[in-house]
Amino acid sequence: MILRAKYVMPDSRTIIENGAVAIQGAEIVDVGPYPMIRHSAAPPIHDLGEAILTPGLVNAHTHLDLTSSADSVQRVPKFTDWVFQIVGKRNPSTIEPSIREGVQQSLAGGVTTVGDIDGTGGSVQVLRGTPIRKVVFFEVLGFSGEHAAAGLARLTAYLDSAPVPDSLLTPALSPHAPYSTSADIYRQCVASGLSVCTHIAETKEELEFLSDGTGAFVDYLEAFGISTAGWHPPQATPMQYMETLGVLDKNSLLAHCNYLTDADVTILAKSGASVVFCPRSHHYFYHTDHPILQLVERGINVAIGTDSLASNWSLSLLDELKFLAHIQPSIRPEMLLDLVTCNGATALGLERVGRLDKGWQADIIAVQVPNDGRPIIERIFDSTSENLLTVVGGKICYSSSHEEE
Repeated sequence: MILRAKYVMPDSRTIIENGAVAIQGAEIVDVGPYPMIRHSAAPPIHDLGEAILTPGLVNAHTHLDLTSSADSVQRVPKFTDWVFQIVGKRNPSTIEPSIREGVQQSLAGGVTTVGDIDGTGGSVQVLRGTPIRKVVFFEVLGFSGEHAAAGLARLTAYLDSAPVPDSLLTPALSPHAPYSTSADIYRQCVASGLSVCTHIAETKEELEFLSDGTGAFVDYLEAFGISTAGWHPPQATPMQYMETLGVLDKNSLLAHCNYLTDADVTILAKSGASVVFCPRSHHYFYHTDHPILQLVERGINVAIGTDSLASNWSLSLLDELKFLAHIQPSIRPEMLLDLVTCNGATALGLERVGRLDKGWQADIIAVQVPNDGRPIIERIFDSTSENLLTVVGGKICYSSSHEEE
C-alpha cells in the first residue's frame, strides 16, 4: 500500500512535497517524493490530495472506560467532589461499549496509540480486540489497612497472570496516586519490571496531604472507611515522595504534574521519568498555569494526554493540540508535534513509533489543512484542520470517507 499526499512530514522538522509513504505489512518500507517511491510497494495507492501525512498521534494518558461518562459528570471546583461522582461510573455493563466507543473516537481524532488506565481489570481484554496501539496500565490502589492488603493481593494476582503482549498491546501498571495508594504497593509496582504510570502532583490538596496529613483527602478517605490514623505523612512534595519510593528510577510516566517546585523540576531533570500533561483536563479543573515550558526547557520528556471524557470534551488529540497551541503560543509548532508523536512514544516506552521512517511502524495519519500560505506545520493546528485517515500497523482503521481495509 502507498499513501500519497501534497506534503509528508516524517518528523516535525522535515517536509516532503508531493510525498508518499510505502507500506508492506505493518511497517514502512520507504518515504520520499512520490515519483521516487511509487513502485516501492504493491497497490493500492491512496491519494489524500491536499493533506499532510504525519506520524500517528500518541495519547499518553487516557481512561477509555470512562468514555460513557461524557455529559453525566458535573464540573465542580473541588477535585474530591468530582471524584465522588466518578465512583460507580465503571460497571460491567458499560465498560466494553465505553472502551470501544473511546477507541473509535480516538482513531477519528488522529490517535494511533493510547496509554490507557485500566480502572477495573476489564479493559485489557476489550482493548486486545481493537486495532489501536495501546499500553494498558492496570490500576491498583489501597491506602491502608485491609484496603492496602486487598490492593496488594489484587496486584499479585495480576502479576501471576499478566496479559501476554502482542504487536499492538503492552501491559503495564498504574499505582493510582499517593493519596490512595500505599508505599508498599508503589514499591511492588516498581519491582515488577513493568512500566509504571501514576497520577502525581495533580492538586494543591495532594500537596497538603503529603506535607502534613491534613485537608480534603483525609475526608475523602474517611468517606470510604479508610483510616489515616496510623499513617505518617512523608512531609515531602509528591515528587520527593516518588523519588524515595524508587518510582523515578524506572523511566516512569507521571500524569499531570500540575504543581511542582523548582526543586521538583530538578529532581525530574535528573531522572529518566516522563511527564504527561493533559491541557483541557487541566483547564477543566481550574488549575493554575502548568509548568510545561519549564519542563521542556530543562530537557524533560513531556507528552500529551486527553484524560477521560469525565473531564474533557473529546478524545481527539488533534483538538488537544489546537487548544494547547492557543493557550501556549510560545511553544514552537515543531515542539507541539513532538509532544504528541516521538515524545509520546518515548513516554510509553515504545520503539519505532513516533516518526515515519524505513523499518518503523506504519502508524500514520492524514490531516486536511487550509491552503493559506502559512508554514505547513502551523496549518496542522488551525481550527479547521481535520483528520482524514488513520493507519495503525499498516491497516486503515479510520477514514472520513469510511474506507477501511
